[in-house]
Amino acid sequence: MKTFILILVTSTFLLAGPHIYAQTDTAKISQRALFYADSLIKTDTYKDFSAYADLAHATVLKHYGGKDGFIDHFRTGRPRTVSSIEEEDKPELKIMTLETRDDQWQILIRESRYIHRDDNKKYHLVTYFLGQSKDEGETWHLFDISYNKVANIIYMLPDVFDDIAIPEPYIISEEAELAKQQAAAAATKKPATKKK
Repeated sequence: MKTFILILVTSTFLLAGPHIYAQTDTAKISQRALFYADSLIKTDTYKDFSAYADLAHATVLKHYGGKDGFIDHFRTGRPRTVSSIEEEDKPELKIMTLETRDDQWQILIRESRYIHRDDNKKYHLVTYFLGQSKDEGETWHLFDISYNKVANIIYMLPDVFDDIAIPEPYIISEEAELAKQQAAAAATKKPATKKK
């Protein structure tokens, strides 16, 4: 009986082993990507523009004429994404897509955070980081697509997977976001049926 149980446990492990390994591998790759996304946010926060550019894809840098051109482009667009006060809440990161093929991984990460502008109004900023790894997810090159047009991504990263749906980033005021949520909630409510 002990031999039968040992065989059953061993065969179950052997059958499930690769699946368990794949889940662990994907979890590790996801965590590494999030670590690099957090690094991208920190280099932006601390104005370490050189390190920020070092996290970008070589083809993205090339699109802007090199590292200096990329940094100039980033600095030009940055003021609209920076808060005028020190925010207490940290940005929320969420993996939207993680895919592998052709000896590479690609990821789309959603960043959501709140900022205040000079008018002291609160705004919700939602952007996306597009990332690529060519070493089994150990290191990542990412860039924030809010400084670019989604339509131009194919020119900056020609080997982006064509089935990764990249939403447009946006900034919305707190009032407009609340109104949008209320309208969506009202639209989903079913009208009460009248009894005859």
